[in-house]
Amino acid sequence: MDTSKLPLIILFLFAAFGCNDKQPQYETYDNQEITACGIKDPLTNYQWLSNFIEENKESVDNITIYLYTNTETSEDNIVIDISPNRGEHSQVSPDWFFWKKVYSCAGEPLFISESEGNDRESWNNFFNSGNNTIKGIIWYRKLVIND
Repeated sequence: MDTSKLPLIILFLFAAFGCNDKQPQYETYDNQEITACGIKDPLTNYQWLSNFIEENKESVDNITIYLYTNTETSEDNIVIDISPNRGEHSQVSPDWFFWKKVYSCAGEPLFISESEGNDRESWNNFFNSGNNTIKGIIWYRKLVIND
């Protein structure tokens, strides 16, 4: 083999297949206009929620914080939904690992549901009763897939 062409071949291979040092890109949304339990901007005005976001603002997981309201009692609850981003496996079901935590507006955990098990009765009463509906999204951070 002619070694004078070796640098050119290496350069071509590096350009064609070079290192992919792209960092994952995330999108973050915060809703400062929403009112939860009569408190406007819960991201700022609920210390426990503000602390959670501060602790998770660099998370590699997809996190969405929802505000739910009960249609019968008008009680608000905050639901934190975490599922791992699956990167190039984005078509794979997230059901293999996830957790949802339901909190009172005061930050008291009401129940948790996770892939390893949950309180089925609380889950069904909250999510499947038809009484609790999403009032809005308070905050999210999710992986943005760029093709």
